[in-house]
Amino acid sequence: MWHAFIGRGRATGDADRFERKLYVIRKRFEKEIEDLGLDDHKFFYFSSLSCRTLVYKGMLTTEQLGLYFADDLGDPLCASALCMFHSRFSTNTFPSWELAHLIA
Repeated sequence: MWHAFIGRGRATGDADRFERKLYVIRKRFEKEIEDLGLDDHKFFYFSSLSCRTLVYKGMLTTEQLGLYFADDLGDPLCASALCMFHSRFSTNTFPSWELAHLIA
């Protein structure tokens, strides 16, 4: 799992405009990767691409969460006013990256 940070250029404008631009970038990237026809294109997945929200995803048990994300969530430079963890146990669907999320 890798993080990518994109800086807002001066010509981009305010945060709302930057957020919309990031959304378009994400969608274009996802489409390009899918169109390449790579067998492993599903390995390219954006948890989020936002100037407001950082999303961590993992198919983990609640006991594994703290250890797996310890470097990020335990870093004093990575502070948040809110962190939400959602634990979902599949009953009628097979577990997938699209259904797993942690928002910080």
